[in-house]
Amino acid sequence: MTRTRVGPAGLEERALNAWPALQSLIVDGWLVRFADGYTKRANSACALPSGARPLAEAGPAIEDLYRRNGQEPIFRLTPFATRGDDAWLDARGYARIEPTSVMYCEDPAGHATKDPALGFASTPDETWLAGFIAENRHGTHIRPTLIAMLAAIRVEAFYATLIIDGEPCGYGLAVIERGCVGLFDILVASHLRGRGLGRRLVAGMLAEAVQRGAGAAYLQVLETNETAIALYRRLGFTESFSYAYRVAPR
Repeated sequence: MTRTRVGPAGLEERALNAWPALQSLIVDGWLVRFADGYTKRANSACALPSGARPLAEAGPAIEDLYRRNGQEPIFRLTPFATRGDDAWLDARGYARIEPTSVMYCEDPAGHATKDPALGFASTPDETWLAGFIAENRHGTHIRPTLIAMLAAIRVEAFYATLIIDGEPCGYGLAVIERGCVGLFDILVASHLRGRGLGRRLVAGMLAEAVQRGAGAAYLQVLETNETAIALYRRLGFTESFSYAYRVAPR
């Protein structure tokens, strides 16, 4: 297995591909995404790593697109945005929420552990879907949109389910592209947290990804989730870059 070195731009491209929106438009180098309002990731505008115009020029058209489609504008501000974009959003009253760390592991094999309690599938089965929706606490109404978004993934993916004493209690999505695996929405049943199951889930997913040829890994975690960040650091992840969402005033 060959290690894969991926910088921030490569991680951003892979992350956008791994969690696809249902519709996307490009406006002056900004990727404007729509997915019926399910998740900010898939319903926000972000600057493409290849370059974007300042929001002072591109922003009003992006705002208009969202409002024409019945959504309040959300911008996902990464290091690929231009200087001055934060100030433009500040002046328009946009709040800054959910600062997020994109963490990168250049040696997933060194932190991978096969686990017989983990099952993997190439498509989400009913157990995975039900558990994922329940632990995300978004409500069952998001199910059609979630299924459509997962079906839109065009690169290799697998779905992990952790089963302890016959009970499914952990869920995760892994997406592999160009030798690098992204781990998404790592969830453990709330009544079983604090028992090391999160570590088992992540280490087991890394083992499966390495077996499939992944030589690097990344994930995204809220900066306020200190427990998860500490776990990921123990598993070899360090911060590559960070971003935050900017949401329109109501």
